[in-house]
Amino acid sequence: MNLFLHRAAVRACALVFVACAWLPLSAAADFPEKPLQMVSPFAAGGTNDYLTRLMAQQMGAVLKVNIVVENRTGANGIVGASYMAKAAPDGYVLLMGNSATHGTNPTLYPDQPYDSSRDFAPVSMVGSVPIILIANTALGFSSVADIVAYGKANPGKLAFGSSGVGGTGHLCGEALKAAAGIDMVHAPYKGDAPAVTDAMGGQVAMAFVGIASALTQSQSGRIRIIAIAHPRRVASLSSVPTLAEAGYKGLEFSQWYALFARGGTPRATIDKLNAAAKAVLEREDMQKGMATQGAEPAYSTPEDLAAFFRAEIQRFGEIIQRLNIKAG
Repeated sequence: MNLFLHRAAVRACALVFVACAWLPLSAAADFPEKPLQMVSPFAAGGTNDYLTRLMAQQMGAVLKVNIVVENRTGANGIVGASYMAKAAPDGYVLLMGNSATHGTNPTLYPDQPYDSSRDFAPVSMVGSVPIILIANTALGFSSVADIVAYGKANPGKLAFGSSGVGGTGHLCGEALKAAAGIDMVHAPYKGDAPAVTDAMGGQVAMAFVGIASALTQSQSGRIRIIAIAHPRRVASLSSVPTLAEAGYKGLEFSQWYALFARGGTPRATIDKLNAAAKAVLEREDMQKGMATQGAEPAYSTPEDLAAFFRAEIQRFGEIIQRLNIKAG
């Protein structure tokens, strides 16, 4: 009798184990069963917000579920990322992370309340927007060489704007400053748009910003696009040289965007989200929508995204430490 009871107990435990192991797989198989939330950690009106809303609309159609966008802004993306890091690991809350949340912030803000690698599950890259150098046309600059020559002849008189301290535009400006050996003053703004506006008005001589923020304004004749911090020229700016062509190799900076779920989300759920992102990014209408922001689609596997953003954390970290850039 005791042996019989023992065997029955073993069978019961085994059944419970199998049932428990099956539950998350079943949940992942049925995903999604309710609306999703997609968080933009930056304010409405910017590229991060635009791409979040575009991806939410398109992925919702693919997944046959409503995806609600929520802006949780502040602290260079830390507020939104912190919210994501506390979400349930079930795939129902996604973050449109970027080159700040998963690039520069880990070095700039070592005390941020989450681990950028451990607390997030990569889903897919979404796209990237190359940084460009613009200058006020009244100064007569037509090339990087003109800017460098002026900077060397007038130490401390050149000011450049960017979207904020530690952003890729700021890092690009500091990297050019160091590579060219010129003295420039950084003027941080709350986004690319105000930096472009002040470059147009002459409050700063130039700015390092994303393509979309300056394309229309360049047609006014008050600013000129001098160079692009990209490995190659881009179709929308075919006449604009890269910084490498101007003699500064290795100065490649982009504002990139990627989708993340909560760390610990079942792989089957991640795969469904990744497949939806891939389908969306291959659509012609999606690519046209992204082009309005100067963004190039950049689908990736979760593994490739993980390797990419960790490499970016290291790359940006080395630049930030070498140039002694502080968050505040």
